[in-house]
Amino acid sequence: MIRDLLPAYCKAYQKDVASYSILISTMIDGHEVAWMEFRGGSGERRYRYRMLKCECQFTRGLGWDVEAGGKPYGIAGKADDCSKRKEMVRLRLLELRNEYLKRFGAERNSAVLRDHIPEIVDDLKERIRHGEFLEDGNGASFWGGYFYLQTLAEIVDPTMNYWQVGDALVAAKKISLEGAVVRDYHEPPPAEWEECFRMEKHGWIGIASLPAHSEMLRAWKLDVVKPNGRPAFKKSVALQLSYGPTFGPDVSDVQCAKQKLLELIRKAKSRGKRKKGKK
Repeated sequence: MIRDLLPAYCKAYQKDVASYSILISTMIDGHEVAWMEFRGGSGERRYRYRMLKCECQFTRGLGWDVEAGGKPYGIAGKADDCSKRKEMVRLRLLELRNEYLKRFGAERNSAVLRDHIPEIVDDLKERIRHGEFLEDGNGASFWGGYFYLQTLAEIVDPTMNYWQVGDALVAAKKISLEGAVVRDYHEPPPAEWEECFRMEKHGWIGIASLPAHSEMLRAWKLDVVKPNGRPAFKKSVALQLSYGPTFGPDVSDVQCAKQKLLELIRKAKSRGKRKKGKK
């Protein structure tokens, strides 16, 4: 049990056992998983945070150990990837899903939840504000948000395109996004684009640009330039990205952009020939 493991763990890390509180505890196949709160600091620097923990992370030789000099260190590996902790998250999201199905009268038609995504988002944000357990880890809070779009999808419909849902919520001014992290809405900075690549076909140039910051809709901006240097189209063409470009575009998105640019170049060349024929 976690309470039995805490004394040795806290002694090694020079922490007070009383600074840890177990808020919710669940046994999964004989393994304790708990939603815990940790309090620390003093004076104006007091702080507290909540995280999902399990026995693995407090077990010496599995989640932590001590160097020859007596300094404790964390062990990356099995403790960070505990299947029981993942099962706890799965059960929690299933619990929330069933609660929303009942709330919106959708027990016989789960697709109805898609019509209530804004209400579900607001409710999940309120739960986070009150310190309820929703996800494993604190990645969303690190980025100034509440939860990940993937978590919303697991509750509403695991098959839905959560990027499209997120973009729709941003357009409706319900949320802002930092990558896939759901945050409170705020007016985004002006749109800016950064060229990603260009391709040439018989003097015609296709240019693909990506959003310069994370608060823009995830889409390519595609432009075609004629051999004379003039734009082939009055407006740029937008092409939805399948994945966020935070760490660079996905290979599949690049391929789609190249295919679309070739299509646009062919279309522009065809238009140019028709205009010459009329003359």
